[in-house]
Amino acid sequence: MSEAREAGSPDTGAPAGNVAEVPPAGPLCLTGRIQVEVDGETVADTDDVALCRCGHSANKPFCDGSHNKVGFSDPGVILGGRLVPGRDEPAEDDPVVIVCATDGPLLVRGPLTVVASDGETVQGTKGALCRCGASSTKPFCDGTHKRSGFVS
Repeated sequence: MSEAREAGSPDTGAPAGNVAEVPPAGPLCLTGRIQVEVDGETVADTDDVALCRCGHSANKPFCDGSHNKVGFSDPGVILGGRLVPGRDEPAEDDPVVIVCATDGPLLVRGPLTVVASDGETVQGTKGALCRCGASSTKPFCDGTHKRSGFVS
């Protein structure tokens, strides 16, 4: 995951604010001001969290390393999908809320930059990220969870 840059330290070129890194065959690695909600309850309010994107964690929505056991395969690139901008320009220090839809995707609510393993970035304030592991538009949701029987 990205290291937070301290004031006065050199700029490494990493995006500021809330960032979701998409490593090959690994979890969604979020840094910044991150809140995670399940069934309307905040289950994490943190600056660093790894969320499952293979669909097999026993500790959903959090990663428990199951991607290694089940052979989750994904290059960590942006295959499709997008985040959309909100109506108002968010402040850089606004939190992003990740809402875990029941038996569905991770819903993004707030400023987020998604960074793929090849360096491609997508920014926005609303969208849906895959957490079933089967989307053809990873890291974004394409609705496959409905057909695959994903259970959160």
